[in-house]
Amino acid sequence: METKFTTEELIARYLLGDLPEEEQARLEDRAFSDGDYMRNIVAVESELIDEYVRGGLSDSDLLQFESRFLASAERQRKVEFARALANVIPRATAGDATRPATVSAPASWWNSFITFVRGLNPAFKFSMAAATLTLVIGVSWLIAEAVRLRAQVAQLQAEQQTRRRQEEILRQQADSEHARSEDLAAQLRRERERGEELARRLERDQSRERPAGLSFIASVFLPPGIPRGAAERPKLVVPQAAGAARLQIGLEREDDYKSFRVEIRTAQGQEVWTQGNLRPRQSRAGRVVNLVIPGSVLGAGEYELTLKGMVDNQNTEDVRYYYFDALKTLEK
Repeated sequence: METKFTTEELIARYLLGDLPEEEQARLEDRAFSDGDYMRNIVAVESELIDEYVRGGLSDSDLLQFESRFLASAERQRKVEFARALANVIPRATAGDATRPATVSAPASWWNSFITFVRGLNPAFKFSMAAATLTLVIGVSWLIAEAVRLRAQVAQLQAEQQTRRRQEEILRQQADSEHARSEDLAAQLRRERERGEELARRLERDQSRERPAGLSFIASVFLPPGIPRGAAERPKLVVPQAAGAARLQIGLEREDDYKSFRVEIRTAQGQEVWTQGNLRPRQSRAGRVVNLVIPGSVLGAGEYELTLKGMVDNQNTEDVRYYYFDALKTLEK
């Protein structure tokens, strides 16, 4: 357990700003909850001020006193009060009350001060009592303010840690979205390569399905699910020698109509071809609807194909939309 001497020495070091931050915090917490300890701090502070006014501090303590202790305007006022008091108290009394090199007990200092006050006139006694009350309140306020500021710093550090955690979560989410975007792009490339492979297979099989009298058929496979604004849309290359163009329209599993109707329009909405009673068939690409039209129907440009399911002889339902580009070449 700490002795009165070590306690007073510790308080003196605290007032001079010469304690580690952790030990300073413990001292402030104790003063905030222990009234006797707070009065002890007030007494030691008064003795430090008295020694400073009377030139009794060592060089190192004097430097810390002026650079740290006097940083507070409240403490500066206390020093001014102590100077004024020193001019009133007789030198002999001041000499008797001076603290030795080691810090004396607060009770001894306080008894000397009370003895002096009792010899004063009533008006001065009242002034001294008011000044002493101000001193106690001032020290209490400073310690309470230190505790409050420390709590604010702890709260700010907690908020900063929370913000760092939130930033880390957002960064992880951004990385996850980036990885997901790359996966989708890779999946799209695989689907496009699959469509191109299916188109090549259909190209090899087209000789068995050419209408009579047509020397060449341009062919393209339209997979389902490619949106209007897709960067890579299917392209139907129609050479000059092509007498017809074949569009193989891919179906999804749920497209279970017995027959379909197809409508082809330009990007401006002009209808260029329509045909009904088209029945699905099974091919290497899965279930498809084959549409063969004259090569001269399609000029170079963008087209929208609407696939409709036949409910009965009169009514249809929109199934899905396909988009493709037609290119004209001079190849024979």
